[in-house]
Amino acid sequence: MVPGFGALTLGLAAASLAVSAAGVWYSIRLAQRVGVVDVPNERSSHAVPTPRMGGVPMVGAAVAMFGCWFFLAAGEALSIRGLPSVFLFALVMSVIGFWDDFSGLSPLFRFLVQFVAAVSLLWSFAVPIPEMALAGAALPKAVLVLAGAIWSVWMLNLYNFMDGIDGIAGGEAALASSFFFLVFAWYGETGWAAANLFIAAASMGFLVHNWPPARVFMGDAGSGFLGAFYGMQSVVAALATPVPYLVLVLPFANFILDTTFTLLRRVVRGEKWYEAHRSHFYQRMTDLGMSHAKVTGLEMASVAVSCLAAVFVLASSFVWKIVAVAVVLGGFVSAGVLVSLKEKLHPQKQGRS
Repeated sequence: MVPGFGALTLGLAAASLAVSAAGVWYSIRLAQRVGVVDVPNERSSHAVPTPRMGGVPMVGAAVAMFGCWFFLAAGEALSIRGLPSVFLFALVMSVIGFWDDFSGLSPLFRFLVQFVAAVSLLWSFAVPIPEMALAGAALPKAVLVLAGAIWSVWMLNLYNFMDGIDGIAGGEAALASSFFFLVFAWYGETGWAAANLFIAAASMGFLVHNWPPARVFMGDAGSGFLGAFYGMQSVVAALATPVPYLVLVLPFANFILDTTFTLLRRVVRGEKWYEAHRSHFYQRMTDLGMSHAKVTGLEMASVAVSCLAAVFVLASSFVWKIVAVAVVLGGFVSAGVLVSLKEKLHPQKQGRS
């Protein structure tokens, strides 16, 4: 048993998994009944209509178990500064995503709501922003809040962009939050560890139904919650706990690099970067004929390597920290080169998988 975690916490984690799995099972039937189904189009990676309400019970399970823990066992936590606000931000973004799933929102309106919410949290509710200097000059709090808000909103949206094939978004959450649980527990940050444990368990419950071939998608309600939580956690927990910012970001290296590189690539090519597309690396891999299961498996392997790199960041000298980051970057670049070469050598294989 992990030190600091009793039967209550572990029992709530088991409940998070069970409630999520059962709730997603019910959501599949409800979505089919009310017609909340993702119909394939030219940008889709799936070929049959698929329910997309799975994120709602997943989020509900994680939030409910954290709420129970907060009221029943919060006294055990050594530090939960900023954590309730992070959960609140993620829950609000989930509601916005749910609204978008049903009625469709203007991208500009959605972005403005996300940005205003992020700025409000960092300015008013999170832990104090420390003074920082650049070139000898103190940076105003507003600059640091703005930077944190931009990063959090980017993480929120890139998580949504990467939720495009079976198992990838849920698998990322299950692995990353499991890793964060261990890291925060190691530092004695019981609240942050418990929160990630409940999210990891709820994600596993969702994966029971989403692993290839998926019977349900999480929708923006799910991906919005996860992206918002991880983005804001990387900012707030880096300020409120001893866990370094880089450790809170490295497990998402595959998501961050794929989305950022794809966006820049589209800008350089003169394409409308803000329009929906099928040019992410994971989509290009499935277009080359790789199954969702194989691509998702490779993505999860890269998450595991990134988590290992984060361990080196925690435990090693500065040189080894650089080496760890270089290995992650090098692995992504190498994978990207291989995909590009295969596209050039076998263009006839490209097509929806």
